[in-house]
Amino acid sequence: MEAAEWLINYNWEKNQDCEQILKNLQAGNSLIVISNFPLNDTELQSFVHNIGITLKEKRNNNGKDVFDVKITRQNNFFTSIANSNLSFPLHTDCADFDSIPNAIGLLCVEPADENQGSNNFMFLKSLLKKISQNEKQKLLNKKWKLRNQERSILSIENGSYAICYDRITMESFSELNNDEIKELNELDKLFNSLSFKIKLDKGDLILFRNDLILHGRDKIDINSNRLIKRIRFNIYDFS
Repeated sequence: MEAAEWLINYNWEKNQDCEQILKNLQAGNSLIVISNFPLNDTELQSFVHNIGITLKEKRNNNGKDVFDVKITRQNNFFTSIANSNLSFPLHTDCADFDSIPNAIGLLCVEPADENQGSNNFMFLKSLLKKISQNEKQKLLNKKWKLRNQERSILSIENGSYAICYDRITMESFSELNNDEIKELNELDKLFNSLSFKIKLDKGDLILFRNDLILHGRDKIDINSNRLIKRIRFNIYDFS
């Protein structure tokens, strides 16, 4: 899969056409990259408020909308996998939340060194083309434990498929048997075969659907200054 097939590119303007970007997100068929975006929380929050309702989380910067994804350690331990230098497998953000946000924004403030820290994406539509109806039904039927939630990997919402997958959380809160581990290994292999990479440049803001796309990242150097500002939100529904 070539990333160019799925990219819609914009160059940041102060009076950005938010209506068209919202329509692109509602359609859910593309990744949206806005180049030369301002590198601060206030501009990011203000822009996203035009296209959706943001999630405010305690661990966000000042408890507001934006979270700094950078290498952060306390007592020599990473504070989270997002704040580590480790690769992050393809997943859905907030898969264990009561309500999962359907969109994510990632603003690159400081990229990783060359050949490190690429973002990986897999479109649900690519998966649906690849698997049989029986395989779809299996993914619809089987529930997996995600902390206090039980969810299937595929679901049908408003007549359309959606995806929810976070193997790290599945394995952290369940004792999976050998057949389940084998099943997830096969899924990971399939997901990776359908994925593609995008290396964000400084000032790139990428927007994508969290319910229609899995995302992850490659490993980075432990001393990297890579900084990504993340904002989670639910897009406005004007249907």
